Amino acid sequence: MNNSKVRIPKEIAPDVFALAAQLYAQENQDYSLEEIMQAGAEVQIPPEVIQQAIQQIQAKQIRASDRQRKLKLILTSGGIGAAIALFGFWTYNTVASNATPNGRSLEANLPSPNLPNANRLDIPPGLPPATGTTFTGEVKQYLLNPEGKVDGLLLNNGLQVKFPPHMGDSLVGIITPNTKVSIFGDPGFSTRFGQEVKAQKITNSQTGQTLVEEPPTTAPQPPTLSNYSTFSAEGTAQNWLVGHRGEINGVIISNGTIVKFPPHVGEQLATMANIGDKIQAKGFGTRNRYGQILEATALSVNGQPVSLQPKAITVP
Repeated sequence: MNNSKVRIPKEIAPDVFALAAQLYAQENQDYSLEEIMQAGAEVQIPPEVIQQAIQQIQAKQIRASDRQRKLKLILTSGGIGAAIALFGFWTYNTVASNATPNGRSLEANLPSPNLPNANRLDIPPGLPPATGTTFTGEVKQYLLNPEGKVDGLLLNNGLQVKFPPHMGDSLVGIITPNTKVSIFGDPGFSTRFGQEVKAQKITNSQTGQTLVEEPPTTAPQPPTLSNYSTFSAEGTAQNWLVGHRGEINGVIISNGTIVKFPPHVGEQLATMANIGDKIQAKGFGTRNRYGQILEATALSVNGQPVSLQPKAITVP
């Protein structure tokens, strides 16, 4: 058969070239600069454009490698790493406390200044959104953020109620452990470990006193290292704590200590965590009259160490 007489329909020619390039790439794992330039010339790509593309890809690889190096430095820098972690926890909780129940920031819910007034939705301050779900239960204990501020409630039915920490003083003023409450808010994903509800309104069912979520009137202050101490905690798991998407991010042990850790750690525990597990943790945190909370820097479950390292970054 004479190959010179074989005609390839123009409709499939692009697919032929693409597949041929893929097969050629599989057989040749690297190329010289001259080969790249020659290939580019055949498809009318100027050499300077190819050189620019190579430089940009190399720069991207260098940046990715530098990010990985900095991450490793943070994780191995002792006290400095703890300070950075503290600031990171504070930043996360600040953003979370200023978020609306659907997860967007308050600014994202403001009407656009370019919209006509007739299209704007004016909601009186202090009123909860019209959508939500009502839950009831009895308060088992307060939930705390890393600074030791009350930012929610654990109910005896396992429901985890979250509330802005800047309203913690008002919350403890009307709600105490063993109080029956009614919660109106946005429910998160329900799992075997529990469910989080971002409360918009909390009512003391016995007195009728109600607390409605309000935005902070002053900017939150960053954490002070002197407010924290290092300590360890040991006990059995009484309640696993979850985030709004159902991810495990902490555990309450038998002595009442709240042990917190990043969600990527919870991914390791999702298939093995159970009530009654023996928990040992070391880290830094706070103690006050409302309880104690520990940000884990070392953690073991049933005697098995749990890695707190984030997932490895793959450099292209």
